[in-house]
Amino acid sequence: MIVWLAATSAILAAAFTRFDRSRRRSVVRSAPPGVLLLALAGPLGLGCGGADRHVILGGHRAPSTSGIIELDELDGGNTLVSIHMEHLHPPTRLADDLKVFVVWFEPPQGAPIRAGKLSYDPEARTGDLAETAPARALVVKITAERDEAASKPSEFLIASQSVSVD
Repeated sequence: MIVWLAATSAILAAAFTRFDRSRRRSVVRSAPPGVLLLALAGPLGLGCGGADRHVILGGHRAPSTSGIIELDELDGGNTLVSIHMEHLHPPTRLADDLKVFVVWFEPPQGAPIRAGKLSYDPEARTGDLAETAPARALVVKITAERDEAASKPSEFLIASQSVSVD
């Protein structure tokens, strides 16, 4: 735990400060997207039991996007998947006809399953979803879609992460 605290302090210090040579002092600056999320992801995983947590980062279509996926093991081989995304730009930024973000669960064998529409807050630029997945290991994909009832993922992949309940 002490090693983690030291590493987290170093990451946060590097991310939020820079040395201004003209003033000969350190100045606070904003961190690159996802740095704080990654720095804080450590203690989330160090909790006593509870959900498995995974960091999800945006792909080339949404590089500033990041989030957390929490997995809770359910009876019958199912998994409760809770997703919280941040720094989500509106889907219309990718194409004018894109309206919603849709989450997909892709089991190791089989086609992607539409989990549901990501609840998107355009003011906060966040998105949330909690749904049950029919597997303990899967790939979570988030896509921008024209319609929330899409039958397969579009080519507008926002983020993707392989996850499993340990």
